[in-house]
Amino acid sequence: MKFFVLVALFAFAAADSYKAAEYKAPMYDSPKYEAPKYESPKYETPKYETPKYEAPKYETPKYEAPKYVAPKYEAPKYETPKYEAPKYEEVTYAAQPYSFGYEVQDKESYTDFEHTEKSDYNVVTGSYRVVLPDSRVQIVTYKADANGYTADVKYEGEAKYPEYVESQYKSSSSYAAPAYKAPEYKKPAYTAPAYTAPAYQAPAYQAPAYQAPAAYPNY
Repeated sequence: MKFFVLVALFAFAAADSYKAAEYKAPMYDSPKYEAPKYESPKYETPKYETPKYEAPKYETPKYEAPKYVAPKYEAPKYETPKYEAPKYEEVTYAAQPYSFGYEVQDKESYTDFEHTEKSDYNVVTGSYRVVLPDSRVQIVTYKADANGYTADVKYEGEAKYPEYVESQYKSSSSYAAPAYKAPEYKKPAYTAPAYTAPAYQAPAYQAPAYQAPAAYPNY
C-alpha cells in the first residue's frame, strides 16, 4: 500500500515539473546567387614563320675510269698419259675327248642333212651327209690330226633335172587394138559487125522575137 502511495506522489511531482516544449520556426536564409564571371578567351594570332628553302647543292659526280686488269692466263700443264699395254694371257685348254651328232629333215624346204663327229685327245674324225638339189646325196668323211685335214667325198644316186614342158595356156579372147579417131576440127565462123555511120542533124536556128516598147506617157 505504501508503495503505491509513493509511486503516485512521484508521478504527480513529475507531471507538475514538465513543461511543454517551445517550438521555434527555423530561420531560413535565401541563398545568395552570384552570377559566374565569364572571361572571354584571349585569341593570339599564331606566329607563322616562312620556311627557309635552301637549294640543294649539286655536286658533279666524279667519274673514274675503270681500271682494266688483264687476266692472267696460265697454260694448262699437259701431262702425257701413261699407257700401259694390257697384258694378254693366252688361255689354253687341255684337249678333251668329245662326240656329237645331229640330223635335220624338212620336207617342206627340201632339207635333208646329217652330221656326226668325235675326237680323242689327238685325232678328230667325222662325216656329214647332205641331199643336193639334183637329188644326189653327198657324203663327206674327214679326218684331222697333226698331219692336217683330209676328206673323202662320195655321191650316191643320179642327178635328175626336170624336163621343160611348154605351157599349155592360151588366151581365151584375142586382143584388138583400140581404134582411135581423131576429132574433126571445125573453123569457127566469124561475122564482122556492120558499121552504121551516125546521122548528124544541124540545129535549127530561131530568130529572137523583138517586141517594140510601149509609147512614153505624157506628163
